[in-house]
Amino acid sequence: MPIVDRMEFPRRYKLKASVLIFIFLGTIFGIWLQRHNTAILAEQIEISNVSFGRYGTQFIELEYSLANTGKQDREISLMARVWDADGQELASALFGVTVSANSKAKRSKLLDRLNRTMREGEKPYKAEISLYTKKVP
Repeated sequence: MPIVDRMEFPRRYKLKASVLIFIFLGTIFGIWLQRHNTAILAEQIEISNVSFGRYGTQFIELEYSLANTGKQDREISLMARVWDADGQELASALFGVTVSANSKAKRSKLLDRLNRTMREGEKPYKAEISLYTKKVP
């Protein structure tokens, strides 16, 4: 049987130092741009008047006001969290909302998947709705 020498496949070449510098600078610029856009979005979106609408042992309805002061329609992600009087988290949900430009509206969110059922007579203690942003470390 004849011996066949094969070429290395795929052939590996080291990147030049200038290409590595461009990749590094591009990564730094991308992280800065993402953080800058997140800061602008946080300035334009206002969440206020978070309150409990209705609640039972298996669900909690949150009511809140959402305003967009920007000039563009936005699709944003919101994080809703509810705690009991002991500081344990009862429910949390990540959900998307479309907000039209220069508008303010009252909205509600039904949380029907609780971490634990609420006892009879127990009330939710604290609620928070915040803008959910992806963060690059």
